[in-house]
Amino acid sequence: MELYQIRYYCALCDTLHFGRAAEKCGVSQPTLTRAVQRLEQELGGLLIRRERGSTHLTDLGRLVRPMLEEVLAHADNVKTAAHRLLRSEDKSLRFGITPSVGPVCLAPFLARFGAQHPGIELTFVEGEEARLEELLLGGKLDLAVAALRAPANKRLRHHLLYRERAVVVFPVGHRFEPRESVRLVDLEGECFLLRSKCDKCSLLVESCRQQGVELKIVYRSEREDWIQMMVAAGCGVTLMPENLHLGKGTSARPLAEPSLNREVSLITVAGRPHTPSVQHLVRATLAHRWDPTPPRIADRSAAHV
Repeated sequence: MELYQIRYYCALCDTLHFGRAAEKCGVSQPTLTRAVQRLEQELGGLLIRRERGSTHLTDLGRLVRPMLEEVLAHADNVKTAAHRLLRSEDKSLRFGITPSVGPVCLAPFLARFGAQHPGIELTFVEGEEARLEELLLGGKLDLAVAALRAPANKRLRHHLLYRERAVVVFPVGHRFEPRESVRLVDLEGECFLLRSKCDKCSLLVESCRQQGVELKIVYRSEREDWIQMMVAAGCGVTLMPENLHLGKGTSARPLAEPSLNREVSLITVAGRPHTPSVQHLVRATLAHRWDPTPPRIADRSAAHV
């Protein structure tokens, strides 16, 4: 039993005229007649009697009419719901991001993108790199931005956006403020606030071990905003990617000896077709000129002096 057979039959029920029913369905009369006959064969009996001046439904025809009309209504509802969902999905973007990727570079870019594409809704999903990869491969994310740590999954494509330095963040007026950079050994004796989700944590610990530096950790938190506010309150210093530093009572200087740099990339699933909205964002992201060394570190500290 095919939907078009049901549609033709329901039109015939409404008109009780093969010619008008065929015209209503946009097909020829023989095409409609053959479809109704095939439906009758499947159901095992006549649905309509074609008599001169008295075309009418049989008992079987009257019995199945409301059932078939309900099937047709459900089919139309399914099609409407599917179209509504697809239109909604085409206008929405699920954007994964790791906690350590700061907004300083991304936020102005996304603001401009939103102004150019006001109909697109962007939903952020935060998670560690492994979790974002899982969501991407499972189709629950359209794309993601992350700093690559582990070897790349071959099913994922990484597009380098920018490189950024690690910076030492300290309260305004701190002894580090006059310096151009801060060495790792300079952190000896400083109260240190550890970012629990720091992607350079193991490298930092190893560098400290090699240089004989013992970090005096006084506070740990997964919350980046709390870490920065605690630094501003004078609790100590911390280390973070430069695009994560927001200022607000703090200054920052690049870490030196060793310098810790990383690459931030746009991640997509190789070979997966994208909706127009995702295509717009991917093209805009790759075409954007990302500034690898924003001048805001020195500027921001000067604004608080």
